[in-house]
Amino acid sequence: MKKYWYVVVLAVSLLLLAGCIPTEEPEVTPGTFLVVAYNAGPVVEGANVVVKSGSDVLARGMTDEDGEVTFDVTGFPEKVDVEIKKDGYGISKIEGLKVADFVNNVKEVQVRESDLSPDPDEETFPEINLTFYYLNGNPMDITQPATEDFLLRVDVESQNSPYIIYAKISGDPGAGYFGPRESAPDTRTATFTMNVSYYNGEVPLYVEFVDYNDNMVQKIEYLTINREVEEVEEELFVPLSWADLGYVNLVSYTRNQGVEFYSKDNLVEMMSEKFDSTTNKLPQEFNPMKNFGKSLEAAPEGTNLWVEISWVDFDTLDWYGFIGPNVIRPDAYNVYRSFDGVHYTKIGIAEYGYFLDPSAQNAPNKEVWYAVSSYRGNEESELVELGSIVPLDSFNVDLKSPADREKDVSRQPTFVWEPTKELTSPESEVEYYYTMWIYDLVQSENYILPGILEESTLFVYDFVTLGAEEVSVTFLGSEGSSEYDDLNWFLYLPDGIYYYEYDKLEPAKTYDWGVDYAYAISYDVDSVAYSIAIDYGWGIDPLGGVMPEMHNEFTTGN
Repeated sequence: MKKYWYVVVLAVSLLLLAGCIPTEEPEVTPGTFLVVAYNAGPVVEGANVVVKSGSDVLARGMTDEDGEVTFDVTGFPEKVDVEIKKDGYGISKIEGLKVADFVNNVKEVQVRESDLSPDPDEETFPEINLTFYYLNGNPMDITQPATEDFLLRVDVESQNSPYIIYAKISGDPGAGYFGPRESAPDTRTATFTMNVSYYNGEVPLYVEFVDYNDNMVQKIEYLTINREVEEVEEELFVPLSWADLGYVNLVSYTRNQGVEFYSKDNLVEMMSEKFDSTTNKLPQEFNPMKNFGKSLEAAPEGTNLWVEISWVDFDTLDWYGFIGPNVIRPDAYNVYRSFDGVHYTKIGIAEYGYFLDPSAQNAPNKEVWYAVSSYRGNEESELVELGSIVPLDSFNVDLKSPADREKDVSRQPTFVWEPTKELTSPESEVEYYYTMWIYDLVQSENYILPGILEESTLFVYDFVTLGAEEVSVTFLGSEGSSEYDDLNWFLYLPDGIYYYEYDKLEPAKTYDWGVDYAYAISYDVDSVAYSIAIDYGWGIDPLGGVMPEMHNEFTTGN
């Protein structure tokens, strides 16, 4: 009997060692944080992320090359705080985040580069205190359902001078370009009137404070909103797709020069009011920003990428008189995103038929789908799919000839440039668009540009290639160009624009030349993707301009 027992034990032990008896894997509940440098900007690798409940540390991790860190959140409490630190950056914190918001999902957080005090150990997190009031000024218990608009009082204690306070219901406040939100600059105290007319049920309220060291704290309060919604017999309006009417629903922008939204630096000077980017028309009063000196070499850091989503909303059809008598206006619209075209996740709310998605989960050459629904109270319409888009990668322009500082250049030079990268898209062959200028800024303020004169209107010349091809254009002055029969050269002087009168540039004279705009596009029936390498004030870039990294200086011979 004893011998038999030993045999059984030995057999079971061997089976366990051989893996023949299955053992249950512990259940894992993943939650992921994606750390970015700024809205619609690049990810941050090597950031330390700590998840806390009060003073208790629940998890620690460091972001990978994709800016992500994933934790097993099994057993976490309902709400947590998240701290993000990295050398050379301001410190960031999220307070009161529900774990359910990032379980099997991705929560994006920012940590911004800092020049004032780049050592995170020398910084302390600002403290945000929130107080709620009814519109008549009486205190409001935010744990009880809100039925109408209310006042939000924000008080901040911070080590550094305040930069700005933001507040928004239902979405990350972000920059104003990415949607409406409340804001108050250069203050530690602010009072906002919060509009609840688009919401029902539980929604998050985000309050964000940024100081002048780019330290950032986001405090989240989850509100319950119970608006009284009148019952009606009319049918809820269902949004329409612009693609069904011959237009596009989705437009993506990839900018070769990153703008750090929330930045204290001014954006590039807006030029779109002076230039009609739809026709490349150059009006006589246009005053270009050209005097940047010789050999411009300020290389930009980072890029921007975002997607603009549009659909036909109730108000648009109502304005044209296309809404029937039995259709009622929705409160607003829910916007959804998918990375497989099947499983959609709600990413925001929009009052009208437009939404901008700056998520770092979007990436060049990564297809993304969008859909939209309307809602009124607790009623939501069917999901209307808007199609998909594949954002383009970024590129730059290589000025090949004449080279920078080149001497004894022909007075009839051939200007040659090419894109630094071949962009591809499954949606269409990529088209590249350029124009170039010659700068005569030595002892003068003259500009020489290629163009086409139609009656009294001058259009800058658009050089177009299918794919990443080299472009060349020979300057023959009054004789045009050997490569392009319809091209003429014009002289832009302080008092007007004139035909260039001679067939050569001046002898022994120094000029600069450069590409003034360079962008690529791909498209299909429901989307257009832009990649903007250069926009030297022509209104192609929605943010105002992407400066060229280089202008080549050259000197003509005799």
